[in-house]
Amino acid sequence: MPVYSTTCSSGTDGRPETRRPPAVTHDRTHLLPSFAALESGLSAPDGAVCALRPVSTSSRTAREFAAKTLRSWGLPDLVDDAAVIISELVTNAVRHGLPPYAAAAGDMPIKLTLVRQGNLVVFIVCDPSDQDPKMRSADDVCENGRGLHVIEALSRVWGWTPLPGTGKAVWAALSTS
Repeated sequence: MPVYSTTCSSGTDGRPETRRPPAVTHDRTHLLPSFAALESGLSAPDGAVCALRPVSTSSRTAREFAAKTLRSWGLPDLVDDAAVIISELVTNAVRHGLPPYAAAAGDMPIKLTLVRQGNLVVFIVCDPSDQDPKMRSADDVCENGRGLHVIEALSRVWGWTPLPGTGKAVWAALSTS
């Protein structure tokens, strides 16, 4: 599988840069992308990056960015599923991936990256949290807790990867064919 590169970096906050062991990754099709080149740039035809504020409206911003990008790549059929996946990824980053001070700081600690590689488009959301995403058991009356289940149902493959130093990248891929 080719290496997927992103421009996501959460910084080290003064801590030495270390590599944590790989996260346990859900990969039902054995197509786990390698994130060995997380600091590499993307060429315009292969990727697009959108920095996001830690606010509830970031999901809408991310969906609009992805829809525009997918249409420019000639992939309008992916827009609907991508919108749902990206909404869940970004909402999880805003709710669970930020330190308490992030909203007050006004920075843009969440990054959405779209990467087109072969017959896949990978949606990557980076946040500063070291906590791995966990699928929760949602009962019939819960109003939340189903996001990763939705991502699993819609995507060809999904998972997460620790970033160098601190933070994580949670990603999902859709097939273009």
